[in-house]
Amino acid sequence: MINVFIDFDGTITKGDLGDLFFEIFGGKAALQAVKDYQSGLINAVECFTREADACVMSAEGEAAEFIDQQKIDPTFIDFVNFCNQHKDGERQIKYFIVSDGLDYYIERILQNNSLQNIPYFSNRVTFVERDNQIRLQLEFPYTDEECDQCASCKRNHILTLSGDDDIIVYIGEGYSDFCPVKYADIVFAKDELQTHCQKENISYNLYKNFKDVIVRLEEILSKKIIRKRQQAEFNRKEILLAG
Repeated sequence: MINVFIDFDGTITKGDLGDLFFEIFGGKAALQAVKDYQSGLINAVECFTREADACVMSAEGEAAEFIDQQKIDPTFIDFVNFCNQHKDGERQIKYFIVSDGLDYYIERILQNNSLQNIPYFSNRVTFVERDNQIRLQLEFPYTDEECDQCASCKRNHILTLSGDDDIIVYIGEGYSDFCPVKYADIVFAKDELQTHCQKENISYNLYKNFKDVIVRLEEILSKKIIRKRQQAEFNRKEILLAG
């Protein structure tokens, strides 16, 4: 089986929706939290918490209106259809969205594009009324006890959802993808992730959109044997043995 793990912000969407969301509703305080995180002064959960605390809106509808204006890569729908055509057989494809963003905008954008059946993992947000204003309350169900690089650990989803015989594909573009690509057999990278893969000597496939991913996966599926990436397999086993 082939398991495909897909980043959301900047990969499925045309820009980093999470960053833009917090910038618009959280202003300078949210931007400062990101700077402190990038400087190593705070961890990912602390960054998100400060960003959320900075956000103020008069109604939840403000967030919905903003999200409804955001666009996805139109070829992502073609990619989903491609995966759905490979539901059976030894080379069936399963796909998951793994995000260090927020469930509210992920779910809304998927629904807006009739993609609501795609399983996804992310941080969670609830809108609560406080002092006649709408504030954000966050939950982090997928943190890792030993690593605080991200609030939602993508690596753990890869390991939990994949078996020993599965081929793991990862598609991403940014900082939160640096860790999970170490455990993927086939990597699709662009932007920051491409630079990271070059620096860390991780083999990758460059892509601009999901049409490129489809073309390359078709080539891979046509091969008699799909080989695992040796270092990725070693990395996965090392984590599992460590418990």
